[in-house]
Amino acid sequence: MFKSIIFLMSLIGCMKQNVIGSQGTPGLYQFAGANFSSTNSPCLDGVITAIDHSCAVPMNIEESGPYVMVQCTHVRAGMPPWDKYNIIAIIDPNIEDPQDIAIMCMDPYARIYIQTRP
Repeated sequence: MFKSIIFLMSLIGCMKQNVIGSQGTPGLYQFAGANFSSTNSPCLDGVITAIDHSCAVPMNIEESGPYVMVQCTHVRAGMPPWDKYNIIAIIDPNIEDPQDIAIMCMDPYARIYIQTRP
């Protein structure tokens, strides 16, 4: 039993650690790298990281009152089409859900919506 535990611990110690920021080209803001600054919302952090990884130009983050809008105007070739959507985060739980856009994810800190750009 003791030998099995030592063997498993040595295997875990030798495993390669995979970090999101170490694969490929890091994003322009490097949100997924060493300079990551959390918003305390796993949904919003994940969306910002995904957009940052795909965006070829600095993303636009506008904060006005209880809303945060994240936009990317141009994505790198072969990346998800974040440039076709507006991402709207509502960070105030007292604000009602918008009726004209689809919810993407939510957590106790924010509700994230995705809207197709006209």
